[in-house]
Amino acid sequence: MKTACIISVLICMAGVLPAPGVARAMTLHCGTGGEEFVALGDTWRFVRGLGPASEPANAWQAVGFDDSAWEAGVAGLGYGDEDDATVLKDMRGSYATVYIRREFSLASLAPDAVVELAIDYDDGFIASLNGKEVARRHMPEGTATYRTLASSSHEAGTPEIIPLGMAGDLLHVGTNVLAIEGHNRSLTSSDFSLIPVLRTRSDTARNGQTYIVLTEVIELTARTDIAGVEAVTIGDVAGLFDPQDDTWRAEVALVPGSNTIIARAFDGAAQEVDSGFIEIVYVPAANHFAGELTGDTILSHACVFDDTAVVPAGRALTILPGTVVLMTPGVSLVVGGQLLAEGTQDEPIRFTHYGDGTTWKQLLFVEAADSRLDHCIVEYADSEGAHQDYYEAGPRQYHEAVVALACHLDINDCTFQKLPNDGPNAEGDAIAIISDDPDHPGEASADITGCQFLAIGQGVHTRYSYVLVDDCFFTGKRGDNDDVDLWGESTPPPLIQYNIFLNPEHDDAINPTRCSPIILGNLIAGTDDHGIVLRDEGSPIVINNVIFDCRNGGIAVENSCQATLINNTIVNCGRGLRLFDLGRWGPPYRLSPGGGTATVVNCIIWDCPRPINLADSPNTQVADPGSHVTVMYSDIQGGRAGVSISGQHSTVTWGEGNIDAGPLLADPANLDFHLRPGSPAIDAGNTAEAPETDRDGSPRPSGPAADMGAHEYSDAAGP
Repeated sequence: MKTACIISVLICMAGVLPAPGVARAMTLHCGTGGEEFVALGDTWRFVRGLGPASEPANAWQAVGFDDSAWEAGVAGLGYGDEDDATVLKDMRGSYATVYIRREFSLASLAPDAVVELAIDYDDGFIASLNGKEVARRHMPEGTATYRTLASSSHEAGTPEIIPLGMAGDLLHVGTNVLAIEGHNRSLTSSDFSLIPVLRTRSDTARNGQTYIVLTEVIELTARTDIAGVEAVTIGDVAGLFDPQDDTWRAEVALVPGSNTIIARAFDGAAQEVDSGFIEIVYVPAANHFAGELTGDTILSHACVFDDTAVVPAGRALTILPGTVVLMTPGVSLVVGGQLLAEGTQDEPIRFTHYGDGTTWKQLLFVEAADSRLDHCIVEYADSEGAHQDYYEAGPRQYHEAVVALACHLDINDCTFQKLPNDGPNAEGDAIAIISDDPDHPGEASADITGCQFLAIGQGVHTRYSYVLVDDCFFTGKRGDNDDVDLWGESTPPPLIQYNIFLNPEHDDAINPTRCSPIILGNLIAGTDDHGIVLRDEGSPIVINNVIFDCRNGGIAVENSCQATLINNTIVNCGRGLRLFDLGRWGPPYRLSPGGGTATVVNCIIWDCPRPINLADSPNTQVADPGSHVTVMYSDIQGGRAGVSISGQHSTVTWGEGNIDAGPLLADPANLDFHLRPGSPAIDAGNTAEAPETDRDGSPRPSGPAADMGAHEYSDAAGP
């Protein structure tokens, strides 16, 4: 029998480092888990979708259906992504649907327990419980057959948690059946997965390793595998040993918001031999919100939006630093008044989901007063979608995590991540600034500064709106939306400056369409497409940018766009500069036909297999189908011979001051594109056309004349 002794230990709720040499292997748990009715690894009956599952069509969903002729297999079922216990080797190219069913028996029932389906899937499914449909994802409406395809793609990797309702309404004592039909996006899809679990909800929710609780005092359980432990403290409370399960227990009082509780184990000599910690967010009962706020409101510590909430015109919602804002599934915060979410670097505000596997909807600003998001983390919003949905007339459903209609936002030092989840294929979009909403037209704008966009889909999308995107960091972008996508003209024009775009998994970094932004001083590297795409009628100005290692091209000028390119450095791209007609003249894009036109001054284009490439438009109706480029005072590898033309109408004006000489860049492999001493680009530019400063903010010229490229040479220049 272990001897309990009380050891006075002062514990700081923000966390205390354990003593040197302590194992730090203790585990702590909070609350009890839910009851599993259908568990991971259970055996299911299934039939391959080569025909209807039963006759009549829905008979297989009922209790008592004779499935003895069906095959048996352990979940998950599927192929192609190495998460399947039962591999359907013949599915690809043969059938797109699989029907699975699992009967289970209940001896008793807690009628008030919440039943939830935890399911990992690829691409879509329809789930029924005791013959009643309870969940549908990525499937068209109406009756599905074995030939029905999923309506959109969804990659497995992160299970979705779907609340189904109360146990008393869905289940009964005796035999029950869970029936699920899984549908692929296409017959030739590369993968398919169906991995379901049916259970009741735990009495505590979790966001990763963080527990969410609604009571001030909770019981924590600690376990250690270290021999000779004589006492344990949990927080500042002495733990009581339970010999039945070899754990220590203590009731701990919480403060509203985030708590870090540390447990420590001591031997008989009162020496600390093990430790561990648990993160808990406590939400007081008064901090639950839904519906329209009736007055100015201040949120602190932690709060839950149980349903969509509205900040009406004339009201303000203020969120204090360090607040955790928990959004239940599908919930939005709609702002018609003002939102001031002003966190700090040390105490950011976190907009997140309420429980693993769930997503909330968005922050929607509609004709709101000027609002701010400072030092906020935005994650787990259900924000996957395509901005092409906004091209056609009619009502719109915006999918981005933060949407502003006819109003202004300041978004400073925020992080956008895990949209809509933390899976490897997540590609949710972050921000949309919209001036042409059919129901709420009006000028919209945003200043977006110092933000991070980490392994998500599109960072910023605009329609006819001014945005400043300044000093932001974009990396790991996924999907077929660009990091920054600008549609339509605005006054003043958008300003995209001094940002870093690194290694997106797919697509372009900056893409204005029918828009004339100023694109200044950005570093773009590692795209599988273009660094910058300038598309459709407009007059963008591109100055002091460094574009490196972009597979398809550094800069593309398309569809009647007329661009000015000054003091840019373009290195190691498939094509340095492309001018052509992309097509897409019809819906939904309706791009203007015609080639691209560019004036190139003081630029460096080097180590690109095709430095400059021009092509005629294939449109036979356009007055001038040619692409046109004027090059002056630039270092182009291959000189005039480095320009290739496809077609009879495209032209090159090879102006004065151009050279063909290695620019002696400092260290491109490590993203240092400064000029080395002796570079032929030094003092070789046109000072009259050069900007007043270079990418570092250093004055131009630093010598007798401006240099070529994004960086002005200086003896003191650095990366």
